[in-house]
Amino acid sequence: MSTVTTAINSSGTAASSTTTTTSSSSNTLDYSDFITLLTTELKYQDPTESVDSSEYISQMAQLSTLSQLNTIGNSINNVQALNMIGKTATYEYTDSSGNTSTISGTVDSVINSSGSTYLSIDGNTVSLDDVVKVQDTSSSSS
Repeated sequence: MSTVTTAINSSGTAASSTTTTTSSSSNTLDYSDFITLLTTELKYQDPTESVDSSEYISQMAQLSTLSQLNTIGNSINNVQALNMIGKTATYEYTDSSGNTSTISGTVDSVINSSGSTYLSIDGNTVSLDDVVKVQDTSSSSS
């Protein structure tokens, strides 16, 4: 699997890199998985008791809708993250001992990798999900 990582820094410059990784398992089904499952089901179905084709069409429509909603959600996360560049963000960090700290810093850039959105906060890569507070840099000094 190839992953394209794109980073946008505070000056608006984009840089990207491609990484190839192998994944042994996944918790989600995609369109390819659905087609494979559908083909296998059709291959082994009893010809005397065929399944209604409208059921397959319905399942494909549901899969397509779910995929589109996932894409919309990722786009919203990316827009939110881009709006954080230059602002002060506070995030929670849990170290290897299990101790949780709250850290604040300036968002330098946004990184989008494998459908997940990360922020570079003072040089540290932080998942967007770990951010608990964002404020304008000018208001954080008062």
